[in-house]
Amino acid sequence: MIKPHAYNNFGKIIDAIYQNGFEINKLKMSKFNNNSAAGFYAEHVGKGFYPNLSALMTSDVCVGLELVANDAVAKWREVIGPTNSTVAKSQAPNSIRAKFGVD
Repeated sequence: MIKPHAYNNFGKIIDAIYQNGFEINKLKMSKFNNNSAAGFYAEHVGKGFYPNLSALMTSDVCVGLELVANDAVAKWREVIGPTNSTVAKSQAPNSIRAKFGVD
């Protein structure tokens, strides 16, 4: 998923996806509201960081992608990098999160 803070880099992220051997099977642009964000992130509702996450996810459009590649999940985790973008910048500087992520 390309989140609202990275939407302006949509083209660069799509390029990175293709450059790393993925095909895009489906793509959907949508906007979360408070209820849909709570459903999507149900395991995080009530945690300290959830209000900021919800605010981010409802701030603008998101782009959901279905990616296809051999061993896609493991490959995607490598391409996207560590969850924390600060860690990604030091441990995986060429990852998508290092280039376009925020915390």
